[in-house]
Amino acid sequence: MPRSSRRTIETAEEMFQDLNRKCIRLNKKEIQRNNIVLYAVLEKIVKLMKNSDDLFKSMRPKLEYMGSYFDGLRVGHPTEFDINLVLTIPVNYEKIVLDSTEAKFDYTYIIMPSEFRRLYKNPYTANKGFIKTATWCDSSYRLSVKKFRSWMQSVVDAALNKLPLEEGKRILMVHNQCFGLIFKCSGPANNISIHQDNGIIDIDLVPTFAFELPKIPKGCNVDFSRTEFIKNKQYFVVPKPSDNDLSWRLTFPFQERLIIESKDNLKSVLKLLKQLRDVQGFTKVASYYIKTLFLWEVSVTDKSFWKANNLTFLVLYMLNKLQNALAQHKIPNYWCPSHNLLEKIKLESCENWSNRLTHIINDIKQNKYRNPFVIKEYFTHTQNRRTK
Repeated sequence: MPRSSRRTIETAEEMFQDLNRKCIRLNKKEIQRNNIVLYAVLEKIVKLMKNSDDLFKSMRPKLEYMGSYFDGLRVGHPTEFDINLVLTIPVNYEKIVLDSTEAKFDYTYIIMPSEFRRLYKNPYTANKGFIKTATWCDSSYRLSVKKFRSWMQSVVDAALNKLPLEEGKRILMVHNQCFGLIFKCSGPANNISIHQDNGIIDIDLVPTFAFELPKIPKGCNVDFSRTEFIKNKQYFVVPKPSDNDLSWRLTFPFQERLIIESKDNLKSVLKLLKQLRDVQGFTKVASYYIKTLFLWEVSVTDKSFWKANNLTFLVLYMLNKLQNALAQHKIPNYWCPSHNLLEKIKLESCENWSNRLTHIINDIKQNKYRNPFVIKEYFTHTQNRRTK
């Protein structure tokens, strides 16, 4: 960096503000351009899926825009999007039984009522595609994750495989523009990569079912009496693969969005921690784990906490929280505290990352007044050497 440019930043706070502007904040033109592509291509893909599968069409798909980008937590570029594809089964949802008594943590069984079985037995609804649902349940009428996901992937395949193939990509024309598509199943989502002249946009299309309070799973570990459910009673179940094919994951994106909304510096701090995670190579520390630390912190701090304190204090404060969590090898699931989100990460990895964070925190504290450029070394991929 030129010497004259270095003189413009004299404090740690100015450095964090500069990182927030130059490394964290998304480019407005890129946002606008990618949003246009996202909405246009998704609309076309859903239309193709409806035309390719009568059952999909009969379940009245609705798109809900979720994930870090739509929550204002995306770092880097607006190129990855999580979309809930909400499907509705034409039965009385009050008769669907959600049962968590034998499911782990924030998972539930979905037990379908007798009218669901009539859908594939009745000639009229069977001809509308519901004949495909005949094998979706076990003998106790519990909905299978694997069979549902297999059907969902078949819908995507049937729709997009009809498109012309060029250089390994399916070619989709939208508003006289040409896009190359590559698609696969990944976890609970159907991943679709949109290739264009300006780069690649990745979409995780997650098929879900929506439920609303007062319906809650029996024997559930999630506390549905939380205040977060007062303003928004809707939640989702998603077909996240696990060691139990009958267990569906409960998710609460609207409630989480409400928790972190209007908290002043919170989103900037959260994104700065994600940036450091990426730069330092803490590969197994998922964005949701970091977000969960913030959900817990909001629950024990006053709303003014995120406004009264500057970025420097808040970043170091939350880095300490992350360091302690890694040292203890534990981040409790916000919705189900008995579930440790770090349980599948090796203890040795957590210890190494914790030690690394201890060094980073101490180095920033010791140098934040005399050499705030120390901060840049940890939060960017710069090759610059610090001044002595």
